[in-house]
Amino acid sequence: MTSLRDRFTCVLVCAALVVCIAGASGAQGLSPQHKPSPFSIEKGKAGLDTSQVAPKKPATAAKTATAPVEKPALVKAEEALDKNRPKEAVDFAVQAVKDEPESGHAWFVLGRAQQAAGNTTAAIAAGEKASTFASVRASALYNLACVYALNQDKDNAFKALANAKRAGFADRDQMMKDPDLVSLRGDKRFQLPGECNYFTLKLKDGKTELPFAVYLPVGYDPARPYPVLVAPGQGKKIKDNWGGLFWGEDTSQRGWIAVESPALLLEDPIGATGQLFDEIQRRYKVERAQFHLLAYGPSSAPAFGVSAVMPERIRSLWLLPGFPVGIKDEGLARMKPMKVCFIVGDADPYWYQESLVYYRKLKALGVDAYLEVVRGGSHLLPEMFGGELAERLSNVR
Repeated sequence: MTSLRDRFTCVLVCAALVVCIAGASGAQGLSPQHKPSPFSIEKGKAGLDTSQVAPKKPATAAKTATAPVEKPALVKAEEALDKNRPKEAVDFAVQAVKDEPESGHAWFVLGRAQQAAGNTTAAIAAGEKASTFASVRASALYNLACVYALNQDKDNAFKALANAKRAGFADRDQMMKDPDLVSLRGDKRFQLPGECNYFTLKLKDGKTELPFAVYLPVGYDPARPYPVLVAPGQGKKIKDNWGGLFWGEDTSQRGWIAVESPALLLEDPIGATGQLFDEIQRRYKVERAQFHLLAYGPSSAPAFGVSAVMPERIRSLWLLPGFPVGIKDEGLARMKPMKVCFIVGDADPYWYQESLVYYRKLKALGVDAYLEVVRGGSHLLPEMFGGELAERLSNVR
């Protein structure tokens, strides 16, 4: 029987090969946009013996000046807002939604512009439309709360604010300082988002310190058990934590504990994740004594390794997107006690194909696997922001 470290070494090597293959295939989300190499003929400079190349004669024809590219209406609208020109911003934003009617950001900017121009009814209409797009839902709902609050409509303001927090809005400082919400702060319904707690765990190797962050559910009661989501992340306070758009405040509003840490990306991800599980169980009551493990991209191969080695500790495994690397069928078959959920965009071709292959393989092995294909979804899957993922998590508790 191989050791955990030996198994992971195999996974790590194979994962490196996978990334290389994906890069060669130009898969979205893995490789940067192609640029000619500075050492290739494409550049016509370095890499060539220029002494053997006849110099080109200077062009005799006068070069035609190219007209400057006009900025999109959406960019103009945002610039007008920055310059405190709300009427101009409204005109540009109206054009922006005509140009891109399926752009949540365009509707969001239109709502801001209408609010700045004092057009309350139009601001609410644009904000409601923006809130239907997952990528801007939390911010759009928060802005709606501000519009309602400014108009002394407290009931709708608190409704929008609650929905904003449910969709992932978690900026305590903004809520405490925003002058638009002054009329709400004295009301008992005004509640700030839950705080995130930060810890450091000394691993058994005696030298590695593993940071991890814990989002506790609203109304947390230490005497009762909660479902726990463990996901990749910095595990420490950073600006613009995009991973938290999938969970964080959103899961806490639904009664979950969410834990972020880089355990899956360490040298021994299986050992580190196991020790993290132990620490979480020491601090909190974990529902069924099992965890919901989430991974995406490079953390997905180690997540499969963790799940195959300790299936009894995993309630569900989520890949956004992801697939196993270097694990034989007998290892995958050990994952029968859990639900394995693949979510991938069909505009992410390499990851889509691999997810489909392993979804079918797991099903054939008798594993309870689930595949959701997001139409037009890219590698980042913003369609899962704003509560979409948390709703799916609730179905596998």
